[in-house]
Amino acid sequence: MSEWEERLRTELRSESELIAERSLRPLDLPGSASHRAMTARARHGRRWPGWLTPVAAGAAVAVVIAGTVTVSTEVFGNKGRSKPAATAYTQLPANYAYTVFGDVVNVTRDGGQYSVTGGRYIDVRSTATGNLVTRVWPPKPYNSFFSLSGTADGNTFVFGVERFMGFVGLSSPRNLSLDDSAPVKFIRLHVTPDGHAHLSAVSLPFAIPPLQFPSIALSPDGAELAVAYGGHGQTARAQVVTLATGQVRQWQWPHAAWKPLLQAQGAWTADDHTVVLQEQFISRVIGKTTRPAPPVSTTSIWLLNNAVPGSSATRLLLRAPAGLSGPAENFITPDGTKFASLVAQPFAGRMSGRFQGAYVMYSARTGKLVSTIWHWTWTGSRFSRTFANPAIAWSDTSGSRLVVLWPFMHANRLAVLIDGTVALGGNHLFPRNHHAYAELQNSMQHAFGNQSAMTW
Repeated sequence: MSEWEERLRTELRSESELIAERSLRPLDLPGSASHRAMTARARHGRRWPGWLTPVAAGAAVAVVIAGTVTVSTEVFGNKGRSKPAATAYTQLPANYAYTVFGDVVNVTRDGGQYSVTGGRYIDVRSTATGNLVTRVWPPKPYNSFFSLSGTADGNTFVFGVERFMGFVGLSSPRNLSLDDSAPVKFIRLHVTPDGHAHLSAVSLPFAIPPLQFPSIALSPDGAELAVAYGGHGQTARAQVVTLATGQVRQWQWPHAAWKPLLQAQGAWTADDHTVVLQEQFISRVIGKTTRPAPPVSTTSIWLLNNAVPGSSATRLLLRAPAGLSGPAENFITPDGTKFASLVAQPFAGRMSGRFQGAYVMYSARTGKLVSTIWHWTWTGSRFSRTFANPAIAWSDTSGSRLVVLWPFMHANRLAVLIDGTVALGGNHLFPRNHHAYAELQNSMQHAFGNQSAMTW
């Protein structure tokens, strides 16, 4: 037995009294609905590429490129806002939100059942108690949540909504598709200190067509919302909106082959000066076949300077260690010094076996690999009810403490990585009662492996 395996066994034994017996429910994946004549799934993939294709081995090196982008609108001046309290990065946020998936369209025609699965509603829970704070449904006629993001203190959230259509005609290509006449909308939820939740509409000075599939990231203090959309052959755009005034700063990349992606969390530095944008390559439909995205061993990151007038963006190339895919879920530490990222062994079409990966750190200044924080190993079948689903959910100021979803012993466990060690329920960051710990863990596990579906 290796040293780290022995340390894990010791940790599990010491924490076993805290974790409730039924708190580790398996991840429920959407099963095949054989009784349905047709099922249309919402077309929003994981926040990071699946490790499904082999990649060429490469050295863990990086290149920094000075990026030239068009900054089409810049507005400056005193934003008149307060910074989040220092405690925001020494303890977990007060509340968290997660998407509950289900049928957002379900109709029966000619003896067949047709449905669309999407974000049916959002639950907001207290981190300390696990109790439900509020449940949010899409405002009519919208019917599906597609993205969510929160502030550093966990008291304010922004949710994106869209509308899927039902049947509009027996031969219509618009059946069960996104309504292209309904631009995406955003709503704001604020939780007061006494636990009351208040909803309001977010008015943006531009419209986003639904087929642009935007991603969002709320600034740590909730004063600004970053929105990214376009690309895939069209102009890729990143816009930062000051919500109180409607002022916009925009970056754009004409005819970008990639899709611009903002992490729901981990996209902003604590001082609001830097926004992180990731280039994501997605599958293309050619004729009646789908051409998969190219193998990924290098990830392009854009650092958008949100503070200095007239500044351009800086591009970093993060390269995975030899033989691994990624880096993915690139989570910038609040002090802006590092990226916490995921790398993994490509599945290479295997249906079962032993899969490995790691949580790693890159320099946010040079893009070079700084350290490997922790390795994970998963053994099993990809047809089992659970699969390896690493995720990064929270970071303290410097990245010395990370809250993660950690694949271990056929379950994805809520854990904290502390300076090269792993801790489960006994860490002081986590709730001390069984109910709250179980609800937090299950919320991450049941986000279908997509961190855009769970946020603080």
